[in-house]
Amino acid sequence: MPELTDQQFNENIQSTTAEIEKIIGVKPDLFRPPFGEIEDRQVEMLNKQGYRSIMWTADTKDWNGVSAEEIVSRVKQDASPGVIMLQHNYHSSEQFETVKALPQIIDELQAQGYEFVTVPTLLGN
Repeated sequence: MPELTDQQFNENIQSTTAEIEKIIGVKPDLFRPPFGEIEDRQVEMLNKQGYRSIMWTADTKDWNGVSAEEIVSRVKQDASPGVIMLQHNYHSSEQFETVKALPQIIDELQAQGYEFVTVPTLLGN
């Protein structure tokens, strides 16, 4: 994102929004920048268009090909109320075990009293 011109950035946002809206029937208002890389001016452009730029507060580093057991361990270590945990469901070239780790993560955190909510719910709207 940081390397894009303002025009390229806006075109990317608009075309992606249109595709998402076409598929799910709802215009998204949340934006998570790829790799977490975004310039302040781009965040301002997003805000003016009605988007909220959302980042994570903890990273399982699942993108690095770690095992399901390591993913579970990292989630348990970083779990706390209000945490947004970065996880992915796909990686093109590495071992990828996030989906395998999810049942254990969900069961263990729910047993500790955690509730899983959407980002808008977490943000209070």
